[in-house]
Amino acid sequence: MNLLDGVSTLVDKIVKNKVIAIIGIEKNTGKTETLNYIVSKIKHLRKVALTSIGTDGEEKDLVYGTLKPSVHVDLDFVYTTTDVFFKRKRILSEILHVSKEHTSTGRLIIARALEPGRVILSGPPSTDWMKRITRLLSAYADIVIIDGALSRFSQASPFIAEGIILATGAAYSLNKSEIIRHTRYVYSLCMLPEIEDSEYQMLSKAENIMVYSGGEWKDAKVQSALHLSKLREMDIKNIDRIYIPGALTDNVLKVLHDKEIIIQDFTKIFVSHETYTKYKPRIRVFKKANIIGITVNPFSPTGYMLNSEEIITELKKYIDIPIIDVRKVE
Repeated sequence: MNLLDGVSTLVDKIVKNKVIAIIGIEKNTGKTETLNYIVSKIKHLRKVALTSIGTDGEEKDLVYGTLKPSVHVDLDFVYTTTDVFFKRKRILSEILHVSKEHTSTGRLIIARALEPGRVILSGPPSTDWMKRITRLLSAYADIVIIDGALSRFSQASPFIAEGIILATGAAYSLNKSEIIRHTRYVYSLCMLPEIEDSEYQMLSKAENIMVYSGGEWKDAKVQSALHLSKLREMDIKNIDRIYIPGALTDNVLKVLHDKEIIIQDFTKIFVSHETYTKYKPRIRVFKKANIIGITVNPFSPTGYMLNSEEIITELKKYIDIPIIDVRKVE
């Protein structure tokens, strides 16, 4: 597949979904550049709405001090921002919705651009709020694109996003092997298998940890696996499967590594690649993620540049989805 074929295939996949999330394996892996590129390819095909978890579009990156690509909106684009950033905008916009809840920078505002220009995206800080905002945005647009914040994956939950685009690159490491290794790891988490529907119907209602032993599911009376002392007090030897409603961490996996673990989706996994590789856990999810493409940013915030073609070629040996360098296909 050549570059143009990869772009065409990626665009075809994107427009089949109503909510797309862009996530990065590290800060500055090109999420905002990926967003701007995707928008340029689909804006003539679909009405677009943009949102974010956190704040994107700052002129300077506060961590590295490097220039950060701004978010461009065209006429009639719908976007979310907050009180503080709405007052700073330089384009005419129509307010469509103002939230009752407040973020750290004010109420959340849904607006429609009345002229093209740059805006600062700011969105809801929680997953539940993001679900509500994407539903509201869908009333004004054909496709909602969520621009990720830092390396947080929460907005990419398959219960929010129908499709995911993963941004990787030199910001993670200047070692190509490390980039490829970690990108493959994140991709593998997106591909974790789903549980049976009958199990989902029962476990999705549970607020506590549930354990399967003696041929039936039982309430462990523990709300979070992070309570390791309570976890160790359980009769773990006789447990075949365990459902964890919250986060799966390195320490939790060390205790439960020989059990089949069920979680809501891949965004609940906070396990290092090293720990995951050591224990090779059996994990299933409520809902599998739909990762539809990967973008590679060869530029490091510290000024180094890697060969994106080499990274893409190597990734394609293991991953059968469109993988592109957005700077080379513009």
